Amino acid sequence: MEFVEYTIGELALEVKTGKTPPTSNPEYFDGEIPWVGPSDLRGQKLVEDSERKISEIALEEKRAFLYESGTVLISTIGDIGKTAIVKTPIASNQQLTGILVNNKIILPELFYYWIRLNKRILENKANTAVLSMLNNKLLKRIKVVFPKYTEDQFKIVGRLNRIQNLIDKRVGTIKLLEEYIRSVFLEMFLERSSKSEYIRLNECQGILSTNYGTAKKANEEGDGLPVLRMGNIAYNGEIFLDDIKWVKLTEEEQRTLKLENRSVLFNRTNSPELVGKIAVWNKGSGYTYAGYLIKLELDESILNPYYLVNFFNSDFGKNVLRNKARLSGSLANISATTLLKQLVYLPSIEDQNQFEKIYSKVEKQKEKYWLQLNALRTLFQAVLQDAFGLENQIDEDEVFETLLHTLTKEDLKKGDRLRHLLKWIGSKEPKFSEFESYDLAWNRLRELLEDGSIEQIVDKNEIKLKIVG
Repeated sequence: MEFVEYTIGELALEVKTGKTPPTSNPEYFDGEIPWVGPSDLRGQKLVEDSERKISEIALEEKRAFLYESGTVLISTIGDIGKTAIVKTPIASNQQLTGILVNNKIILPELFYYWIRLNKRILENKANTAVLSMLNNKLLKRIKVVFPKYTEDQFKIVGRLNRIQNLIDKRVGTIKLLEEYIRSVFLEMFLERSSKSEYIRLNECQGILSTNYGTAKKANEEGDGLPVLRMGNIAYNGEIFLDDIKWVKLTEEEQRTLKLENRSVLFNRTNSPELVGKIAVWNKGSGYTYAGYLIKLELDESILNPYYLVNFFNSDFGKNVLRNKARLSGSLANISATTLLKQLVYLPSIEDQNQFEKIYSKVEKQKEKYWLQLNALRTLFQAVLQDAFGLENQIDEDEVFETLLHTLTKEDLKKGDRLRHLLKWIGSKEPKFSEFESYDLAWNRLRELLEDGSIEQIVDKNEIKLKIVG
């Protein structure tokens, strides 16, 4: 298979960032034209509609514009790298940029898959500097390596589409199982309950203890116990261990903060949308948990952990918790005291245990589909890598001059940026296009020398610069 290399600017017939019409004129939002943002790109390949709409007046007065079918959208602010292909003409806000590629060179679907492959890289670079990196000028400079011939592109897209269809079916099956559990819980308990049967958690005698997690700083070196953080608990109560850090605890702290199966974990601090996530720990011993979580130990002769978690994970339970959260800036908090004051429906322990049996059977089925789903995703990623190869990865060195104007001293210490800085300053061939950039690079170098991130050494009677650490 023969490969070619183009910049996005060379591939694109058009690169345009969306607009937000002024809210001062309500007529702009009184229409039927879909106006999408990153939240409308939910993992689907094609996007054609949104809840938010704008009017023809907004288009006529150039307060917005339409992307034509086949345009590839990419989010450049916020959740960077989300992407979809425009199915029918739509508009977008300024968080999305539309790229209409020349389909005689590259298929729009193949370009869409290229962005998907690079999403993780862009996410890992997600800071203020990267937002600038993803402006239109820089997008056009990024290089894409892909198969030259259209026949090869069609074969790759066909394989990826078939695998993606299987992935979508597995995801759909898992969602159906989750909906089934919610409906069982609703039918067994919430639809049969009356207000008089509700009781406060702290009065039902079912809570033996509540313990806040550790406030100690976690590390990535595997030193200590693996620590569960709020991001490890999903909104639906699943627990994922693919992003774990570690923390060193004393023996006394380990006794208090250890996790055992059937402990309940409650996320007390998060964004207003995510606060109150709750799950049953079922991953065995040897773990601890961070300070944004509360561990609840239950008297299971009164309260079943799977019943309690599903109560608060129901639509009713989540609404109750959101209404009780205390806001502080962009975060919401629900203390242990507030949680224990909440009213819950308390059915017989026999009914609670019966629900756990149903729940466990469904979870076993879900686990099988998760294994299949993960295998398909691995296959999908392998086909993506084969389609583009390592050459497609974005080289930050190529856009370093532009990044330098937005990078802080701390930003420069991340990744290979210090190496880039020394390489650019020490290059015999001029790498900076503007004297302002060259001057800025030396100012940054002086700051890094002062704080010890870079040091001067003597090598063969020549003074050189070296990165410390």
